[in-house]
Amino acid sequence: MATAMQNDDSAIEKWKLRRTIQYLSSLRGHGTSLVTIIVPAQSQLSQTTRLLTDEYALSSSIRSPQTRHNVQQALSAAQGRLRLYTQNTLPKNGLVLYTGIVDDGEQNRETKISMCIEPLQPLQRDLYRCETHFITDFLQQQIIDSVNDLNRRRYGIIIIDGNGTLFARIDPQQGTTILKRIQVSLPKKHGRGGQSAARFERLRREAVHNYLTKVAENAKSVFLNNQQHGLCNVDGFILSGSANLKEELVKSDLLGTQIQNKILRIVDVSYGGDSGLQETLRLCTDLLADIKLTQERELLNEAFCQINLSSTKNETNTVSYTIGIDETSLILNEGSNLIDRLIIWENLITKRYVYQKRDEEKII
Repeated sequence: MATAMQNDDSAIEKWKLRRTIQYLSSLRGHGTSLVTIIVPAQSQLSQTTRLLTDEYALSSSIRSPQTRHNVQQALSAAQGRLRLYTQNTLPKNGLVLYTGIVDDGEQNRETKISMCIEPLQPLQRDLYRCETHFITDFLQQQIIDSVNDLNRRRYGIIIIDGNGTLFARIDPQQGTTILKRIQVSLPKKHGRGGQSAARFERLRREAVHNYLTKVAENAKSVFLNNQQHGLCNVDGFILSGSANLKEELVKSDLLGTQIQNKILRIVDVSYGGDSGLQETLRLCTDLLADIKLTQERELLNEAFCQINLSSTKNETNTVSYTIGIDETSLILNEGSNLIDRLIIWENLITKRYVYQKRDEEKII
């Protein structure tokens, strides 16, 4: 539960950062008066402070009174922001400052911007720029990289039972792909007593060992050596099956450390083959929840189930969902505790106007 909440918080923070970057990218200043400052965590904060002092002195030679005023206002705001930090309190990934006065076309007025952003990844270089726009391309690239890192996360699945073994892969781009199957016919346990029972059991154990060896060899071939499947760097393995063979395979060390150390979960399923694969995916939803595709699918499935459940009831007061911006906003305004889960399309753009009258906030 804690991991899921951390993942949700991380996704929300990335969404907020993306929206902030989109907003900053759209802003324009009067002349070259918008200041962007990049401060890596390993850089000397005193040097950045000294740079801003020098730039403020140089700005006095700007001919345009309005541009000179805006640049000095931006530099003063940046200096004020930097005073909030010391060398020891700089964020671990560094700091990005955006300050300046921008033109607000809709309101026909100027708006002051003073903002600090901690990036998703460590900053590698210092930067001071004074332009007509804020420099945001490197932050946009970090967001793209973080999404790609998530999308590259992939898992290998091995489903073993007494009839055969299935090797599969799951990743966000291609979904679930069956890579290979092997079949086997293991001798059953012998019910007779005496020397025959011991001999049959010995033969059975040899057959099981040979089978497990074959499974391990195929696993190495599929997941470690075969470049065309792109599975040389899987993030983890799920081992499942309907018998004790999966535990014996792990205890035998036949898989080798490259696979053995990446086994994330061992799952008991009722069947092997395709049916076992589907059951494995269902039982490992929490593990695969890090894959964005799985997260979104599960979220929408829950929503559709709730809609279907409500639609089968005749009483209107049993409806426990709402769809649409206006309808959802109405419920939110009545109290956020009335909503258990809120699903929003990440690219949704909508405007919300608020006016205040006699110390009472009203929404239109």
